[in-house]
Amino acid sequence: MPVFFWGDNDGSRYHGAYFARFDNVWTHGDFVMHDPPTKRLLFLGRADGVLNPSGVRFGSAEVYSVIETNFADAVQDSVCVGRRRPNDLDEVVMLFLLMQPGKSFSKMLVRRVKEMIGKELSKRHVPKFVFETREIPTTVNLKKVELPVKQIVSGQRIKPSGTLANPESLEYYYQFAKVEDEGYVPVFAKSRL
Repeated sequence: MPVFFWGDNDGSRYHGAYFARFDNVWTHGDFVMHDPPTKRLLFLGRADGVLNPSGVRFGSAEVYSVIETNFADAVQDSVCVGRRRPNDLDEVVMLFLLMQPGKSFSKMLVRRVKEMIGKELSKRHVPKFVFETREIPTTVNLKKVELPVKQIVSGQRIKPSGTLANPESLEYYYQFAKVEDEGYVPVFAKSRL
């Protein structure tokens, strides 16, 4: 447990990160599953970033759980990030789906994914945009990497970390910083829908 955050002179960021959820109880924030018959706890970890559209805070792991539970036959993997460009008034959620070999990305799949996220979580969890991707960026130990994708779709130019197993995968995401521009359709999506 860290004892303070650098530059957090009044301790408000530190308190918000670890003590705001439960009064006087340190909360790390990892997701945990409990198996009642065995009393086993399985620590699932947490995502790189918190999504915060319209002030509703949630983790991408919540969205991943819906995808993995309901769409494993069609979707191999996914990455979910918030996009907030310098001139944006709010963050929007973007979900990228890596399809299973031989499975097709379609408008119907997007509709079903959005409906299921709304049903199992809430309407506020539903991504504004859902796109197909060719590759999910991962570290060399195969951990999904969200932060570079979030920075890229938010309009930043980044230098890939040396820990990325597939740094070339990031190039694909640059086009999504301008997805709402008049008449703009992402290259991969244009040929797939």
